[in-house]
Amino acid sequence: MTEAYKDLPLKDLRALWAKEWGKDPNTYIGRTMMVKSLTYKRWERETGGLTPEQNERLQKLIAAYKRHPASFTDQSDYLKPGTRLVKIYKGKKHTVTVTEKGFDYAGKNWTSLSEIANFITGTRWNGWLFFGVKKSKGKTA
Repeated sequence: MTEAYKDLPLKDLRALWAKEWGKDPNTYIGRTMMVKSLTYKRWERETGGLTPEQNERLQKLIAAYKRHPASFTDQSDYLKPGTRLVKIYKGKKHTVTVTEKGFDYAGKNWTSLSEIANFITGTRWNGWLFFGVKKSKGKTA
């Protein structure tokens, strides 16, 4: 679908965007975003758009973003179910599996990595740091 817009001059692309969305595009919107947006509009017209369930989920995400915009910029804490985290601590290998409802460790469901880290070490830990998911401040990639 993006091929249809590939060779369009930017002026024409902006005019088409304005026609499709009913308002002028922001001055700072670039070609890539305009093409993606127009491609979406075409898809929406051809298929009817999002299902009611998808639209409801989108509205919830928008509301969550408006409450806490910064939470959407750093995805380092996001782990998909099925992800396995492995930590060797004092010579023993510890494996945690991310689940839909939390974390599976030693045959038990846990709600946080910090709980697991505290259980393993006997001391308070930030679980994300303990399992190497999040870098501590001052460290670079």
